Amino acid sequence: MRPLPIIISAALGFAFIAAAGVASAQSTAAPSESDIGQALAPKSRGLPTMGTLPPAPPNPSIESTSTAPPPPHNPKPKQITPASAPADVHPSATLRSIQFQFGSAQLTPDSIDTLKNLGNALNHELADQPHFRIEGHTDAYGEASLNDKLSKERADAVKDYLVKEMGVADGRLEAVGKGSSEPVPNSSPYSGVNRRVVVVNLEG
Repeated sequence: MRPLPIIISAALGFAFIAAAGVASAQSTAAPSESDIGQALAPKSRGLPTMGTLPPAPPNPSIESTSTAPPPPHNPKPKQITPASAPADVHPSATLRSIQFQFGSAQLTPDSIDTLKNLGNALNHELADQPHFRIEGHTDAYGEASLNDKLSKERADAVKDYLVKEMGVADGRLEAVGKGSSEPVPNSSPYSGVNRRVVVVNLEG
């Protein structure tokens, strides 16, 4: 019979591995159609009013981002009046669960759920929004020209899936390759977090 400490150690090791597997699965889970629709909805939607419920907590699989630079710090208090958002601020979402085969624009099978949910959001919640940009981004490893080309091909692959498989109108989508020119703020340009797909609502 095995000594008790060995059995306990083995059990704890198995539990740790199982927990790590669950955490990994959760971190790469596809955002829902609703998650994507909310992230890309125009700013005029959902303005806060008295008596409304607080917003739902953010989904860790999707990052709502802004394409505008942060406002300058002003220590002097001033009156805030309602105003529309600047013209260069557009709702956008970083979809990290869209992945590609290494060094290519071939979509991985794990990306399909996110692509389907993105397509459904564009066809349903966002059907009245006419123009979206799909951006491919890479890290800074390799030649800049090759990264530019690869990022454009990856953006094209996402657009092609949405048009051919999900029936999104071709004219609503434009694909651009950013290469490594726009790394995630506060990250190393060589970090894997920079390999991402960003969708921007250009009319939001």
